[in-house]
Amino acid sequence: MEKVVIIVGATGGLGSEVARRFGSAGAKVVVSDIARAQTAAEKLVSEINNGRGEALAYQADVRAYEELKAMVEETVRRWDRVDIMVNLAGGSLAMLTKNENKLLVDHSEEDWNLLIDINLKGSFNCLKAVAPQMIKQRDGHIILVASGQGLRPNKAMSIYAAAKAGVIGMMRAAAIELGEHNIKVNAVCPGLIVHEQLPPISGALIRKSYINQTMLSRLSNPEDFADWVVFLSQKDNASGQIYNLDSRVFF
Repeated sequence: MEKVVIIVGATGGLGSEVARRFGSAGAKVVVSDIARAQTAAEKLVSEINNGRGEALAYQADVRAYEELKAMVEETVRRWDRVDIMVNLAGGSLAMLTKNENKLLVDHSEEDWNLLIDINLKGSFNCLKAVAPQMIKQRDGHIILVASGQGLRPNKAMSIYAAAKAGVIGMMRAAAIELGEHNIKVNAVCPGLIVHEQLPPISGALIRKSYINQTMLSRLSNPEDFADWVVFLSQKDNASGQIYNLDSRVFF
C-alpha cells in the first residue's frame, strides 16, 4: 500500500491496531497522540518500522487545531502528501476520566466541555487541518469514529450521544463539501469492543444485554475493526456513509 496515513489517537486500544494494520500493509504512518502517550507511540513506531511499513511519532492534542495543522504540514514535508486521516481520539466520560458515566442532570459544565471538545471539536479540527492538503491533491479519505450512541442513545450517555450525533452530522456535511474535490469522508461506529485499555464493564448483565442486541450474539474485536478501516480507506466510491461494525440494528 503506497499510502501516507495519519492516525490520530493512535495509541489507544483501537488506534494502535489500526496503525499496525496500515503498517503491515506497507503504508507510511504518522502515529499521533497526546504527550502522556508518547512512550507508547514510540514503541508502536518501532514495531511498524521493523515490519513492512514506515512510521513516525507526532505529539498533538485533538483539541488543538494548530497542533494538528502543524502535524499535517510536517507529514507533507516528509512524504509529500496525506492520503488518509483516521481520527480515533475520543470516548465516553468513563473512558476519558475513569469515573462512572452520569445522568444528564448530574453532569457538570466541565463534563460537557471535555466530551464535546474531544469527541466533536476534535473531529472538526481533524477535518479542518487535513482538508486543504487533500483539496490541493484532489484526493484523500477522512474516516471519523462515531458511535451507535449517536444514533440510539442509552441511559447515562447524554453528552457523549450529543457529541457523536454531531460527528455524524458533520461527517455528512463535510462529505458534501469535499466531494467535489474527490475527497471521501465517512464514519465508523465500532460498538462495544473489549480491549486492554477499556474501563471495566460494570457486570456480566450489561455485557449480556449488549450482546443480545446484536444479530450475531457476540462482541467485535480490535483486529476486525482495524481490518475494516483499512479496507474502507481504499474505497473510491464510498462517502457520506455510517458503517456500524457490531451487527446491531439502529434504524
